[in-house]
Amino acid sequence: MGIIEFNSSNAWKEIIERVLSKPAHTDVLTFKSEVPHPLSVGFVRHIGDLAGQTADYRLPLPDGRELHVKEYAEDYSSHWDNSSAVRNPLGHILRDTMWVFAIVAVLVVGAFIGGLWVASKIIGKAPSKTST
Repeated sequence: MGIIEFNSSNAWKEIIERVLSKPAHTDVLTFKSEVPHPLSVGFVRHIGDLAGQTADYRLPLPDGRELHVKEYAEDYSSHWDNSSAVRNPLGHILRDTMWVFAIVAVLVVGAFIGGLWVASKIIGKAPSKTST
């Protein structure tokens, strides 16, 4: 994928500095009226977790991190991710969406336990062999 250029916007530069000063995934709210639209300054439209937002925008950073902006009716919610979903989707899943692994782990363990339970019922109902 090509380089995504961030067009100069002092308002967004200030937001990026504020967001990067926080821990990863810590949201910073900004009124939409205070900044230009993310697409107009170099963000790309992307996807994100479902949190009631109308759109998601991402700006990969040179160090591999990424600014993730969620658009709501009146404001933007911004945070940074450890890995860019645009440039490194697998790294993003591994480092920034551990909840996906937790859900998968619960489903796998549940399926395994359920399978053992079903197998025990099937084995328990098998006809016994009698010697003659």
